[in-house]
Amino acid sequence: MTSSARRRKSNNLGLTGLVALGILAFVYPVFVSIYNFFPIFFGLCSYLLVLAIKKQNIPMMIICAIYLFSLEINFSMPIFNTIIAVLIFYLLVYNRLRLWTTCEQCIAATSVISIYFIYFAVLFIDDIVFSTTNHIINFDWLFVFNLFIDIFLAVML
Repeated sequence: MTSSARRRKSNNLGLTGLVALGILAFVYPVFVSIYNFFPIFFGLCSYLLVLAIKKQNIPMMIICAIYLFSLEINFSMPIFNTIIAVLIFYLLVYNRLRLWTTCEQCIAATSVISIYFIYFAVLFIDDIVFSTTNHIINFDWLFVFNLFIDIFLAVML
């Protein structure tokens, strides 16, 4: 099979599935900002964005970018820092990680953890560059809960 035929075959969501995911990408971050106990799915969506970039799946790239952008807006975080963190991860870490191991579950778990740490580094650099202290990261039980949920779901993909 040619690569374009394989790409068409792997995009089996259809128009209704893509529209439903797009609506969910806009609506779910609103619920997360209202109800704190809902999982954020930041790591999972970031990992899906990395996989979409790798497979050149443009509709999924757009949906993941919309979700991450909507998360930033609803949590009053700096715009595009999540996408910058994902791109830094993809360019600097992901290919080396794929060379290091072939275990897909290990790659998924390590990717989610690495994306979280790169995002925190980007926030720290953002604070230094703009001389602010607006981004205080609370490592409480909700953060650990979100991290474990993201790792579990990424490994289950």
